[in-house]
Amino acid sequence: MFLLQFDACNREVLGLASIGFVLYYDSTVVAKHYAMLNESYDSNYAEYKALIYALKYASKLQIKDLYVEGDAKIVIDQINNNCNIKYERVKPLHKEVNKLKLDFNFINFEHIYRKYNHYADSLANQALIEYLK
Repeated sequence: MFLLQFDACNREVLGLASIGFVLYYDSTVVAKHYAMLNESYDSNYAEYKALIYALKYASKLQIKDLYVEGDAKIVIDQINNNCNIKYERVKPLHKEVNKLKLDFNFINFEHIYRKYNHYADSLANQALIEYLK
């Protein structure tokens, strides 16, 4: 089974945001990616962007069964329809995630604590480090 872990790093003071994700098959890393975002609004926006990039990547690989884990509880809760979305700028991103979910036969979203999402977190931070050098 494939597992996708995603994270984002948002530095509102600097106006910077980055994303990172790791794709595993069993416990083997199949792919990893990190990048800067062109826009930085808030951490929820950045987390959604990280999730969207990751889902698009998995879809391109024609993965059909996917477990997704992230440490942004609010984003996972919103994707699982366990809470409402207050900010208008996030609503189109939520809609895009729901559209991407249709590419999969099985997809499950789970919240994990940050300490279990360290690889994706380190990738998002790596994008910032490289950008600032």
